[in-house]
Amino acid sequence: MPSFAPRTRIEVYLPVRYEPAYQDTLAWVIQQFTELRGGCTVIENAGGYYLSQYKQVIDDRVSIVYCDFPMNWTKRAERKETLEYCSELQSFLLRNLWEETILIAVHPVSHSAG
Repeated sequence: MPSFAPRTRIEVYLPVRYEPAYQDTLAWVIQQFTELRGGCTVIENAGGYYLSQYKQVIDDRVSIVYCDFPMNWTKRAERKETLEYCSELQSFLLRNLWEETILIAVHPVSHSAG
């Protein structure tokens, strides 16, 4: 029976825009995750929807970039380190993009080790 190693998945949801800042930021996140953790997965032009302040459904296309970090979510110190990294990443993204918020999701996953 294969063993499973605990990991923590970080998902970044970046709005699809054609301004250079958005293209550069997407490329940077991909490079960052690939260099830090050896790879990442990108789902481009996924449907994202939200309710505007005027109660209208807005279609906002997003690129989802995710990577599994070798952190155990159940260990407090590793969870804290992961959340601090995500906070710094979100601050960087908000400084470089014209968005009110950028969604970053974090959750535990397990990988087959064999």
